[in-house]
Amino acid sequence: MQRVRDAFQSHGMSTHNAEIIAHYLVLAETDGQLGHGLSRVKSYLAQIKSGKVNIRASISSEFQGKGWLALDADHGFAFPALDHVYLQAMPLVRENGSLLVTINKSHHAGVLAHHVERYAEQGVVALMFSNTPAAMAPWGGSTPIFGTNPIAFSCPRDTGSPFVIDLSLAKVARGKVMRAKTEGKKIPDDWAVDPDGIATTDPEQALKGAMLPMGGAKGAALALMVELITAGLAGAHYGFQASSFLDTKSSEPNVAQTLILIAPPAKRIAHFETLFSAILAQPDTRLPGINRLKKRADVAKNGLKILLDDYTYILSQA
Repeated sequence: MQRVRDAFQSHGMSTHNAEIIAHYLVLAETDGQLGHGLSRVKSYLAQIKSGKVNIRASISSEFQGKGWLALDADHGFAFPALDHVYLQAMPLVRENGSLLVTINKSHHAGVLAHHVERYAEQGVVALMFSNTPAAMAPWGGSTPIFGTNPIAFSCPRDTGSPFVIDLSLAKVARGKVMRAKTEGKKIPDDWAVDPDGIATTDPEQALKGAMLPMGGAKGAALALMVELITAGLAGAHYGFQASSFLDTKSSEPNVAQTLILIAPPAKRIAHFETLFSAILAQPDTRLPGINRLKKRADVAKNGLKILLDDYTYILSQA
């Protein structure tokens, strides 16, 4: 993590923010989410150099009524803004029982599971949404309008690690297609279509075309919902208005994130276990997120294996 932090500091970022970003990129790598991990360092640094991301962002907040905290990320990286949210929101949630948070002028938020997990570790239920640059067409259309628009949910448990769900509304996260392109691999033919709307196994053509929503029309409807609850509420760019998280040629993405935070009483947390127990009582069942925890345990035991190209680039920038 130190090497990643040093790479960002060498480009003018504060130690505090560099540590936050390094933490989440390494955690993504640890959990096997390579499309949101160290492969992002190169594009992040390029956007810093170009001025597309504001590394001296002045994060501000104001209340829209008593239960809605609105943050302005000032076109900086999302990770410091989300850390700011956590520090400001936790006492408010404990005091009032719930809180709505919106963030505008934001950027790529990485693995949403990591942001909601920290709330559940403190006894808070968290639901998070993020809109992203356009990658999916509306149902029946062929031109991308919606982002892949991930959703994450976490709740505390009486025993063990928090329960966490993290999913993209595309059939797969776009980061997996990007990783396939980097590695020179083909993708399954039901992940995306090319610019002509034809199913493709070529990740480069998929990135030029459109991702397919999970669940068909229902997935597209959910993506529309996320656009409204994030960019719509926050006054940020919708997916079709947002620039890429990867290039340096355009203006700031100005996407949004929204969190719904709830502090349940202890008896409700205990009640969660009734459902988990009923699920696990059936043979061959498991709760979502188990593979993520297994990967973390494996890394803790055997260390983190990093792709040589990513490692070499990070060393050259640190």
